[in-house]
Amino acid sequence: MKKVVRAVSLMLLMAGVCGNAFAEENENIVRQGAIRGRVIDNGKQILPGASIFVENLKTGVISDVNGFYTLPNLKPGTYTVKVTYVGYSPIEMKVTVPEGKTLEKDIVMNEGVELQEVQVKGAFQGQKKAINTQKNNLGITNVVSADQVGKFPDSNIGDALKRISGINVQYDQGEARFGQVRGTSADLSSVTINGNRVPSAEGDTRNVQLDLIPADMIQTIEVSKVVTPDMDGDAIGGSINLVTKNSPYKRTINATAGSGYNWISEKAQLNLGFTYGDRFFNDRLGMLLSASYQNAPSGSYDTEFMWEQNEDGKVYVSDYQMRQYFVTRERQSYSAAFDFDINENHKLTFKGIFNNRNDWENRYRTNIKDLDENGKGTVRIQTKAGTPDNRNARLERQRTMDFALGGEHLWGAIGMDWNASYAKATEERPNERYLDFQLKKQEFDMDLSDERQPLATPGTGSTLTLSDKFSLKELTEQQEDIKEEDMKFSANFKASLNNGAKLKFGAKVVRKTKEKEIDFYEYTPKDEDAFMTNSLKNTVDQSTDKFMPSDKYQVGTFASKEYVGGLNLNDASQFDKEQVQAELAENFEARETVSSGYVRFDHKFASDINLMAGLRMEHTSLRYTGRNYDDETDKTTKTGRMTNSYVNFLPSILVKWDVNDDFKIRGSYTQTLSRPKYSALVPSVNINRGDNEIKIGNSDLKPTISYNFDLSADYYFKSVGLVSAGFFYKKIDDFIVDQVLTNYEYQGTEYTRFTQPKNAGNANLWGLEFSYQRDFGFIAPALKYVGFYGTYTYTHSRVEDFNFEGRENESGLSLPGSPEHTANASLYFEKGGLNVRLSYNFASDFIDEMGPSTFYDRYYDAVNYMDVNTSYTFGKKVKMTFYAEANNLLNQPLRYYQGTKDRTMQAEYYGVRMNAGLKISF
Repeated sequence: MKKVVRAVSLMLLMAGVCGNAFAEENENIVRQGAIRGRVIDNGKQILPGASIFVENLKTGVISDVNGFYTLPNLKPGTYTVKVTYVGYSPIEMKVTVPEGKTLEKDIVMNEGVELQEVQVKGAFQGQKKAINTQKNNLGITNVVSADQVGKFPDSNIGDALKRISGINVQYDQGEARFGQVRGTSADLSSVTINGNRVPSAEGDTRNVQLDLIPADMIQTIEVSKVVTPDMDGDAIGGSINLVTKNSPYKRTINATAGSGYNWISEKAQLNLGFTYGDRFFNDRLGMLLSASYQNAPSGSYDTEFMWEQNEDGKVYVSDYQMRQYFVTRERQSYSAAFDFDINENHKLTFKGIFNNRNDWENRYRTNIKDLDENGKGTVRIQTKAGTPDNRNARLERQRTMDFALGGEHLWGAIGMDWNASYAKATEERPNERYLDFQLKKQEFDMDLSDERQPLATPGTGSTLTLSDKFSLKELTEQQEDIKEEDMKFSANFKASLNNGAKLKFGAKVVRKTKEKEIDFYEYTPKDEDAFMTNSLKNTVDQSTDKFMPSDKYQVGTFASKEYVGGLNLNDASQFDKEQVQAELAENFEARETVSSGYVRFDHKFASDINLMAGLRMEHTSLRYTGRNYDDETDKTTKTGRMTNSYVNFLPSILVKWDVNDDFKIRGSYTQTLSRPKYSALVPSVNINRGDNEIKIGNSDLKPTISYNFDLSADYYFKSVGLVSAGFFYKKIDDFIVDQVLTNYEYQGTEYTRFTQPKNAGNANLWGLEFSYQRDFGFIAPALKYVGFYGTYTYTHSRVEDFNFEGRENESGLSLPGSPEHTANASLYFEKGGLNVRLSYNFASDFIDEMGPSTFYDRYYDAVNYMDVNTSYTFGKKVKMTFYAEANNLLNQPLRYYQGTKDRTMQAEYYGVRMNAGLKISF
């Protein structure tokens, strides 16, 4: 660690010496002035991504995501400043900078673009903001503003992300949960809030649950496909930055009220939102408070199958499941933002956001286990429930929070900003109950003529219906608590050099803790016969002819959730209680500290070429403790504390060529990394007795490293739109997969399934990206209200040096989590406050998990989503918007298949969702 501190100190010292050297060249540096302000339109809405250019010096800056800009290190005198923004008339103005002072100058731009003698005003506000930011950024980025998010029927951030080029999302309960960038798995990208990495609420991954965050709580989504040295380096696919709402330029009040309907739950939904922002004390103090509430009853119909083959190659179903889910998802989100101008050179900011998502879930599952090739197996019928105080349902409560205090300071030619933040993510599952009945030695006629929908029909004397023939398999209750906490501090320094170049350097420390604690108990009735008799009196039939996978599946009869939830398991006169030691093997504690420092140099050559070169160093230090389960003694013990550390140097070079004001070419080389999951590193042994499966950790995992090359060309239409094309290549070393082996012997015991994460080899990934967005006014003025937005991404990946036992000699394998094709399309109509939009999203299938052979490989199937929404806005001082929207019009299921496309592993349907409501702004 001392070496790392010295290395960071040396980098900062060298950067400081360089800055001082340049500063000393100008003997009047203390008398330099600056211009600072905010870019807004005539409606006092902020304009991020505006270009502010000083003609005299041939240099300029870009307004940030909140519209602020600073032009430092200006000699006293008069300058010609030019401000441009797509969709707005350019401004050219004379500005006089006083000696040794900072001039505060807000810039107000007038909307309007002349297009074939027809002036376009009012429409495409979000599109303008996004295009301006993308146009003026040095790197390759995609930006979605809150205005754009509001034009799609997306309830959470994950659903909004699927509209962006190169992004694919994976679903849970009908909503987007994880985002994949440029053909890489979700593990290989980062999600940040206001630039700080978001901790994960789940125990076995670093992935951030995007369905936790309501879409209406975010001001801007920034997807950086090329990271710069001042950004965290753990972003192989890219970085998804969620910018929370900032204090406004003027008083702002927004309110939303709506309802919806889901065809599975057949219950109404509730959507509420409120935002208030204002400025006080002569505009020195800005404040914004925001709240969002969603309550959405839903559900799903699900079938799941596992496939096997015998020695003769005959394929058969070894596990057969039918499931019915009922879920009520409640989201609560609150945020606050404050900024205080101490004076024209110093500013303090505070931002905080708290997200809470409660999922009350009941699952009814009929399962035929251990099926052999002749159709013989064991029937299991299970109810998942919870205690009455949790609505007799399994409650999963996930929370994330992020609070950050920061400052911005300017001393002549030197600017500095700092940020101290605390973030936390938790998952709680209190009193999660499972009641499982079983009936052995049942025979079934297996119809596999359609492998997409295999069907098991009970043979003579066999049944799938719960009756007094069944016996109790198990009655369990578990508690689960997962917690991840981050404490971060960063400081960045910026120096404007005499030749128009900019030097930026800084350091950051992130201290993370992650804990997972499960407590698991099994209960045995004192009188099992009486318990079975009572259970059969409290059943519910969940069969329905609306079962979406196919009406030939009948889920069956189950113990009711009220019965399972009402059992008094703590009554020692009714139940014996035993802690299940094997389940405790999943518990772990992990500590991780990442210390980093960087140097970044920006320079503009001539008037059309921008160059950035930089180096980031990240030191990672880990220590973790897991659990080992001893099957012979039935005891779980803590492992010894394991430690590890490593250093990564991440160079980057970015070039941007402004061919002209509308045509931009970008190229870059960067290095990035991805750290292994906490649970993968923990030296644990987890044995599942019922399924004869074992999962062990791997403390020897190395981080995945990627060498990235990017090239893109963008043309921006003056009529608000763009066409772009890009190429990217990634050489990925030491990617990680879960190695899965069957009938594998470990420490003297043969397990049906053995799983361990490992560095599985290297991969090459390359791809092409295309985007187009524009209204059709260039064809005919009458079509200016109609437009099209479309993106397409092609990715190709190949694995090299595959280090996977039993599959070392295979070739032609694709990288897990890498769809070959992704596409988005949206056709819209906007006129006089009316907005109608039809949207389509597609992603091809991809390998999700590698098995012992290609027969066992699991694939995430192709998806086709179609949504439609419409809204009408009217009013001037008080704007009112009526909206209506429908999601998943094609009833796209979540589908996995095994080995070949027709061999279904899972097919889960969520149905169509509809929402409508009213928004008010003033």
